Amino acid sequence: MNVPMTSFVREQIKIAIKNGNDISHLIKGVTICNEDLSGARIKEFNRISEDLSGLKLSKAIIGEEGKITNLSGSNMRKCRFDDVVFLGFIYMRRCDCRDSVFSGATMHNLEYQYTDFRGCTFCETAIRLGTSFSLGAKFSSDVFKDLGKMWGLEIKQKDEQ
Repeated sequence: MNVPMTSFVREQIKIAIKNGNDISHLIKGVTICNEDLSGARIKEFNRISEDLSGLKLSKAIIGEEGKITNLSGSNMRKCRFDDVVFLGFIYMRRCDCRDSVFSGATMHNLEYQYTDFRGCTFCETAIRLGTSFSLGAKFSSDVFKDLGKMWGLEIKQKDEQ
């Protein structure tokens, strides 16, 4: 069970972000839903089955090359991941990411099986589309319409065929 965020820890986080230092040790075991960690460097960010709703991680760098960051089972509704860079492998299995912003995010090695992305924004996002990575994931239909326009294709939902 995580402990609540304190004003002292928030101040330490602000200083670390300003200096470009890793904040992993400052947020480990601390509740971070609805916090603003924009611009943070977070090398260790394993938050399995946690409430991360409302978290702002804009322009953050998360993870390390060759390592796994596991966010599986977490509530990540209404989060800000715009311009975030995920390094290494990210497991986002069975997450609720509805209404989050991923615009400009770099997520090359994201496994998002059975994750709900309905209502999310993905403008200029680098994400791998593949069955092993995205098995059972849910997206708003307009995401695929936008992709189809850019590729000059008509993409239909399974029930439209």
